[in-house]
Amino acid sequence: MYRRALSLFKTNIALYTIVIVVVVMFELMMQAVGIVTLVFAGLTMLYTHRMIQLEEVYGWADPLSTTGKDGSKVPIIGYSLRFLALFIILTLMITAGFITLDRFGVLDPNAETVDLAFAIWGVLIAVPAFCGLMAVVGTVLPACAERGDTSLISAAGRGFKTFWKTLVNLVIGPVALAITGMIILGYTGWHVDETSGWILRAAYQIFVSILTIVPATLAATALSIAYLDAESR
Repeated sequence: MYRRALSLFKTNIALYTIVIVVVVMFELMMQAVGIVTLVFAGLTMLYTHRMIQLEEVYGWADPLSTTGKDGSKVPIIGYSLRFLALFIILTLMITAGFITLDRFGVLDPNAETVDLAFAIWGVLIAVPAFCGLMAVVGTVLPACAERGDTSLISAAGRGFKTFWKTLVNLVIGPVALAITGMIILGYTGWHVDETSGWILRAAYQIFVSILTIVPATLAATALSIAYLDAESR
């Protein structure tokens, strides 16, 4: 999976460079608090699916082309809606997890270590929720990218065929990289604020964007592998 993702970065460096530059510019100018990053993470996943499944290449001439090599339109709106729906479901799952912990008295909002407790439980809840949701119905995203069968029943059918393989790929890919990135950002973030020079803030924002776009690419790669594997059976 890592080898395939690295190959995509080399072949389609134009697309990934443009995405990172645009995200950094918007974040620095508008202080969009991650919204722009989330949007472009979704777009990155969409184009990554098409690179893998349709063997499309996005060069400097048109790095974010809205037309595929066969002349068909890239389903940006349809994909974005499904991406948003899965994001909302994941958010609700995580919220339900915290509500359950609160009901059972596991979390004490008055404790001195409440921030650390929330961070740890956030990871313990979010990782299984993300991996489970994506492994079961996540192939609806690569299906949409190539205008295939996007019904949840079909996605679940594909998911159960490739569940454990997809689960492992998600854990060792985007999850592992995202957790590593969170630890690094948690340390380096203390040294960057509004009083820092624009060069330092820009460098930091580039690093943040990379640690968002790369896991998104790995997640899309894992889902495309699952989709192609299930469809070939």
